[in-house]
Amino acid sequence: MKSRVFQIIIVLLGLILVWKLTNGLWRLIRASRQIKMIEERVVKLEEEKRKLSSKQKYYQSPEFIEEEARNKLNMAKPGETVVILPSNINELMNYPKRQLDPQLPNWKKWWNLFF
Repeated sequence: MKSRVFQIIIVLLGLILVWKLTNGLWRLIRASRQIKMIEERVVKLEEEKRKLSSKQKYYQSPEFIEEEARNKLNMAKPGETVVILPSNINELMNYPKRQLDPQLPNWKKWWNLFF
C-alpha cells in the first residue's frame, strides 16, 4: 500500500514538473517572439531617425535656405532680376486655345495631338 501511494506521489510530482517545464518553455517562446518584434521595431525607428536627421541637415543647409528665399520670397542675388510671369500668359501672348472635339473617340484625340 505504501509503495502504491509513493508511486502516485511520484507520478503527480512528475506531472507537475512536466507542467511547469512546459509552461516555462511556452513563456520563453512568447518572450523571444516579443523580443524579435521589438528588435524589428527598433530597426525601423532607427531608419526613420536616420531619414529625419538627414532631412534636418538639409533644411538647415545654406542651399535649402537659398532655394526657399528664391522660390517663396522672390528674392535674388545681387545683379539678378526676378521675373514674375502672370498666370494668364497664354491669353496675353494671343496663343490660340486648342480644344478637341468632345465627340471624337480617344484614339483619334491622341492621333490629332501627336500628328
